[in-house]
Amino acid sequence: MEQIVPSAQTFLSVTFFSFAAVFFTLAVLLLLLRSRPWCNCEVCKAYLKSTWAAEFGNISDWYAHLLRESPTGTIHVHVLGNTITANPDNVEYMLKTRFDNFPKGKTFSSILGDLLGHGIFNVDGEAWLFQRKMASLELGSLSVRSYAFEIVVAEISRRLVPLLASCAAAFPSPIDLQDVFRRFAFDNICKISFGVDPMPRPLAADLGFCGSV
Repeated sequence: MEQIVPSAQTFLSVTFFSFAAVFFTLAVLLLLLRSRPWCNCEVCKAYLKSTWAAEFGNISDWYAHLLRESPTGTIHVHVLGNTITANPDNVEYMLKTRFDNFPKGKTFSSILGDLLGHGIFNVDGEAWLFQRKMASLELGSLSVRSYAFEIVVAEISRRLVPLLASCAAAFPSPIDLQDVFRRFAFDNICKISFGVDPMPRPLAADLGFCGSV
């Protein structure tokens, strides 16, 4: 009887160790299969070998090229476990229809925590839903909308239209419309949100376009 007990304990120990080893092996294999580190698709091979750098100055330009070439406006970088999309329907679904299904996650929140704190741009779930309702009530009020309308109209008449008119007079000198509208949007956001004009001088003063301006 004394010999049977140690034998049973040994058998149980070996069985437990075997099951643990098998479970660990399966978990590792599943992780590798999901991450697909050996993926041979053209996108993954170009990413791993950095062959994209021969034609594109940075990886964002390469991604933009792939998205333009994709019939669905979506690409998969399997070795990173990433999906990148520029499909308007997908973007609307993620940012509007079912935003709650796509949390930013703790990594994103911790990185931007010092800058954004626990504001609407850095929280998920119920905290985001509560702040969204509060923001909708505030920003949807007639007084705020009227205030924003007055600022935008003033910016258009005082800065944007004079700049475009000057550039038209200087034709065929080029103008970077993307840069112009980015500055225009930034100025409006600062004035509406904080009551501060980040660039009190004319918009054209800081632009290197339209030599006559």
